[in-house]
Amino acid sequence: MRNDNAKWAAPLEQNRADVVGKNARLSLQPLSRQTMLSGPAAQCLALADQPSASGWPDIARGESYAIRLRRDRILAVNGPALTDGWHERSGVAVSDMTGGYAACTLSGPRALDILKTGTALELALPSGSAMQRFHRQEVIIYRWQAEDTFRIHTQRGQLESLWGLLAALVVK
Repeated sequence: MRNDNAKWAAPLEQNRADVVGKNARLSLQPLSRQTMLSGPAAQCLALADQPSASGWPDIARGESYAIRLRRDRILAVNGPALTDGWHERSGVAVSDMTGGYAACTLSGPRALDILKTGTALELALPSGSAMQRFHRQEVIIYRWQAEDTFRIHTQRGQLESLWGLLAALVVK
């Protein structure tokens, strides 16, 4: 597996101010580590030291957790440091995505309504995957810590576009 983790610049956006609107808040979410694990789900979870992976509309709890992206792929957030590449013993490919993804948090009573402007999210329609299309951007959306708090991960190169769109909707 090719190691591309050194191609992205270090995160620069930690000082971005929150956007606060009526009943919604948008915050940049600096994360210490984001690791993509590809392979059999049980082995991915064992390697990430997680008991399960959250899908939609599960609520991910804690500072370290796993999000299911596909049946054979999870994103470990703030998990253990793992060596990039193929892990022969577990049959899992590991990629450090800390520099590849940026994350923000959208919270408040209007948060779900804001997300519904660009995707077909419904709490009553569960999915094993947190991958979504939001205004034509592929993102990872899941609930975090509370029913009205959502984390959104996007490719770092798309952060400005996503941030501008969400900020406009928050203050609307």
